[in-house]
Amino acid sequence: MHSDASSLAELLRIKPKRIDVAFLPTLIHSSGLEGRTAIVTDVLRATTTTINALRNGCAQVLPAPSIESARVTHARIPNSVLGGERGGKIIPGFHHGNSPLEYVGEKIAGKSVILATTNGTVAMEHCRAAKRVLIGAMVNIGALVEMLTDDEPVTIVCSGTDGEITSEDTLFAGALVERMLLARIKETAGSNGQLSDTAQIALSHWRQACRSIYDGRTLAEMFMVARGGINLVKIGLHADIEFAAQIDSIPLVPELDVEQWSIGLRE
Repeated sequence: MHSDASSLAELLRIKPKRIDVAFLPTLIHSSGLEGRTAIVTDVLRATTTTINALRNGCAQVLPAPSIESARVTHARIPNSVLGGERGGKIIPGFHHGNSPLEYVGEKIAGKSVILATTNGTVAMEHCRAAKRVLIGAMVNIGALVEMLTDDEPVTIVCSGTDGEITSEDTLFAGALVERMLLARIKETAGSNGQLSDTAQIALSHWRQACRSIYDGRTLAEMFMVARGGINLVKIGLHADIEFAAQIDSIPLVPELDVEQWSIGLRE
């Protein structure tokens, strides 16, 4: 978990580059992402699903803010499939829901996946002003840290659930903040910048969770009692939660091309 390398106080004294966390996309100021890298996360499940779909060979993921816009995009793009959910369940008439476990094999290989979800793809809409937009989840934290440069200001954008802050997205944000700090202990211990208050809150939330993990509780168990996880448990999607809790299981970083509005793997 990388949490025993240093105490929280020691990490915060390192003064890394400025790292910010938006607990909800609606909390981002209209100009707050200019010149910054946005890392969008919807751990349960849109960003986890996006990462896995690209890992399994889909040509691109096209995020849609609504069911109607998804259908319009599907009608104009050959060899595309519709994916998405409302209330955690597949949208009537769509090919797939929002489970990362659905996006495998010939179902998606070489195809464009048009994804419309309640929270994650909507959050991406709030990031159009960013310098670049990366897609993050627990499954690719390590790959994200390797990609980010020392002088790059970062805002982690949590999608939340139905307009409410979620623990699972906050835990991802805290874990990513810690990894970034630890990378700078090794590489640029004297770098300038600071954590925002929200980044410090996310980091504290993650470190508290790590203490529970050391005591034998699993990350998946924590997700199951988080706002987003409770909804999935109610409809029997425990396997999705288990998949989303596998830290560093997919070493890939999808990037959203804001001009083309297409998510693909960074070369």
